[in-house]
Amino acid sequence: MVQYALMSQKTTVNKATKDILARCMATEDIIVEHRADVPSAYFDTKNRVLCLPVWKDMDNSVYDMLVGHEVSHALNTPCEGWQDFVGKGKGSGMRHMFLNIVEDARIERLIKDKFPGIRRDFASAYKTLHTQDLFELDGRTIAITDTLIDRLNLHFKLGLFGLESIPFADDEKQYVTRMAETTTFEEVMELALELYEMQVEQNAEENQDSEGSESGEGSESGEGSESGDIPEDGEESGTSQGTTDGDDDEESQDGEDSGQSQDDDTDDGESADSEKGDGDNDGESTDGESGDEQSELEYDDYENNVNAAGSSQRNFEKAVENMTDTSIGETQYHTLPNLNLDNIIVDYSVIGEMWSKLATTEKYNEVRPTDRRQERYSELNTFLNKSKATVNHMVQQFQMKQAADADKRTDITKTGVLDTTSMINYRWSEDIFLKNETHADGKNHGIVMFIDWSGSMCSILQDTVEQLVILTEFCNKVNIPFEVYAFSSSMNIPTFENLDRYSDEWRDAYRTWEETHPTYTIVNEDTDVRPHTFQLYNFLSSRMKTKEYKTALRNLWVLTNACSNYGSRSEHPTCLQLGCTPLNESIVAAMDIVPEFQRQNGLQIVNTVFLTDGDGHSMGIQRGWSSRKEQSYVRDHKTRKTYTVGNGNKPETDVLLRILKDKTGCNTIGIRLHPSKNVRGFRYNDGVDDASMTALAKQWKKHNFITLKSAYDKYFIVQGELKVEFDALEELEEDASLAKIKNAFLKGSTSKKSSRVIANQLIDIIAN
Repeated sequence: MVQYALMSQKTTVNKATKDILARCMATEDIIVEHRADVPSAYFDTKNRVLCLPVWKDMDNSVYDMLVGHEVSHALNTPCEGWQDFVGKGKGSGMRHMFLNIVEDARIERLIKDKFPGIRRDFASAYKTLHTQDLFELDGRTIAITDTLIDRLNLHFKLGLFGLESIPFADDEKQYVTRMAETTTFEEVMELALELYEMQVEQNAEENQDSEGSESGEGSESGEGSESGDIPEDGEESGTSQGTTDGDDDEESQDGEDSGQSQDDDTDDGESADSEKGDGDNDGESTDGESGDEQSELEYDDYENNVNAAGSSQRNFEKAVENMTDTSIGETQYHTLPNLNLDNIIVDYSVIGEMWSKLATTEKYNEVRPTDRRQERYSELNTFLNKSKATVNHMVQQFQMKQAADADKRTDITKTGVLDTTSMINYRWSEDIFLKNETHADGKNHGIVMFIDWSGSMCSILQDTVEQLVILTEFCNKVNIPFEVYAFSSSMNIPTFENLDRYSDEWRDAYRTWEETHPTYTIVNEDTDVRPHTFQLYNFLSSRMKTKEYKTALRNLWVLTNACSNYGSRSEHPTCLQLGCTPLNESIVAAMDIVPEFQRQNGLQIVNTVFLTDGDGHSMGIQRGWSSRKEQSYVRDHKTRKTYTVGNGNKPETDVLLRILKDKTGCNTIGIRLHPSKNVRGFRYNDGVDDASMTALAKQWKKHNFITLKSAYDKYFIVQGELKVEFDALEELEEDASLAKIKNAFLKGSTSKKSSRVIANQLIDIIAN
């Protein structure tokens, strides 16, 4: 009862710390997976993946033992060589089992010698597993008549820790000594082969004694005694490597043996091919139908004979299968893609060339004549002139915040040198020493903005670009480096530039192009995440010269006007029209863009802004709603970190934002444009209850924006159709009464503050 009480007081296993433990012990950045859909631990020595099962009631000592065992495989078990020993066909599964038992004794001894502190975990773990009777020894007495391989297995898993007394005959003790002293894998294979051949010979003798001359009829080939008397893994329900039909299914899904136990793995990642061949041959004979009958006999022998060779290990593996925590469901691991930014980013210089080329075409000059272009340019100039006061106000606020921050970082210290001017005050003041002022350096910031260039932005695009222009003007004024990217599914494919984007001809051409450019977006083939083809259009940049910036601003203003008012597609380069919303793809791209931007500008802090009116589409990371038991993880192959995909409204975006922040250290800012007078739809966000929603609705009505808890460092919901307003008295009549002037001024003042919400909020962030 005391033992049961101790077992019931399990501590929650911190999987992240186990990942770190495994990497430290392996002295390399191996990949660690925790899966509920595999019955036992295994290590893929080729791909360097350690897979740990998720069991019910698994305590820390068991987890640490599994980690230590599999890490020792990573350090000591070779990728090549053992496949030839195991072979294929009849008897291969049994040879594999013998090899595993001998190898497990070696690698466990080596890891305990390397990390003596883990000895206690091995002892505690095997005690826990033995208490749960995973070896099915309850009510049994281990006798000298049990097979030697089973007694050796039990000795090195239980006997070493005083949990069971394992008997050995005098002539058998040499094998205990040899198994305890193997140092190389070649010695392991030599001993395993000797034990295996001894078992084959013993089984043959027992069959001859019990069946006489009839025993020869059960063998169809020269391997008759071997295949007829030694049960094969292929016909068993255990979890030995690459043996059962179920394991073959796991192989096809995971690309490797997934049926290993923590005591039964010499997997190297290539065993999927060799072992699967074994599985296919299991239950079949090269000599006709008698092979099937023989396999069935072997299966019955294993099920009904507790003394069958390897039964202790198979009992353990069968019990392990029942320990899997089925409440977790299927586990999915996804690897982030490496994006080909050379193909994805369209630099501002390339966009400028597009406009220059378009301006020379006759069709462009027909739909966008000179006087019409000048009208748009005049609108832009008017807007820039009106916004000067706003920009100057922002600069003033920014400088004040910077000055306040500098004051906080000023440290005044006494020098120990007398101030001759203040010495006359020595009778009533001790402040007569010279002082030093030390100013700690402030942090310099930059901004990278990603703007949603999708069709749903059409009605609010003009207002959004106005807010954007004010911000870039401010950045230019205070010399803050910035980049502006528009993310869109509209592709910059030169061969399509003369085709109508909505024509069948364009769609057919695009489909053909996509089939012939499978790696246009991604570089690495080891990812199962499938980003959609997309582009990042670099509309504005602090790298631009003054003339380049003015030209780019004009082109952006004309483009915005055309997209907002459904103008002719001949008014702008075809690829710059509105498309879909590759938000998640843009976040992945930012993982490489932000560090490079930071390096080029020598920045300490980068503020990464994502401005959109909705959520992006999935790249295959998000868990399906059909099965809430599924658990997904995202693995970054560069940092080797693994992230859990959560259960929020946008789990894929949230986990990508966490990865972005971890990889780059940037501040992430989300600005969701919401063209509605009601924000009650956001009550489904995390942490928004009815009481909070009431307060948020009041704030929305008064200030036209709210902030919500999110994976972003700051997440703003902003009124989408919020125009930038400058002069509160502009619309008043000349003979307006004093009351009207007062009301207009108060209303306009509030409107000004609300309309500059994006810029003002960013100033608060980048000034600190």
